[in-house]
Amino acid sequence: MGKQSHKYGLRTVAVVEAVKGVAAVALCVVLLSLLHKDLDSVVDHLTDWLRLNPDSRVADWFYDLADRTTGRGIWTAVSVGLAYSTARFVEAYGLWNELHWAEWFAAISGAVYVPFEVIWLIEHPQWIRLVVLSGNLVVVSYILWILIEDRRERDAEEESAANSEEDG
Repeated sequence: MGKQSHKYGLRTVAVVEAVKGVAAVALCVVLLSLLHKDLDSVVDHLTDWLRLNPDSRVADWFYDLADRTTGRGIWTAVSVGLAYSTARFVEAYGLWNELHWAEWFAAISGAVYVPFEVIWLIEHPQWIRLVVLSGNLVVVSYILWILIEDRRERDAEEESAANSEEDG
């Protein structure tokens, strides 16, 4: 089949990875905007904007998170987010340009999440977790299929070259 047949599939995965990278950078910007702010006031505005009952579990979770958040915690989260986004952008670049190492990177980096996604789905069954797990499995399976197909093609080419040398 060849690499050309996978061009659009790889580019689709590359776009998804780039979008994840952009989302991570956007989240980092939001986190940085929270530095030196009264987080309880931020949560007040957020619960008003989301029209949440201030006594709801979600609002309580936001207030608890605000109470536990420190400047150091924000910087740590931003550092992790920037490392994550860098990995997503590198993967997207490699897949877009059909680089072999990027296929391995995509397969491994996608497969790393699968055990955690399965555990989270078992512990807290929700349809969104099932969708995320399914999507991840589709992407990892597709990339693995490409890797296996490429390996078969290389083996066939090597066998053909060896046969040509024997005949010649």
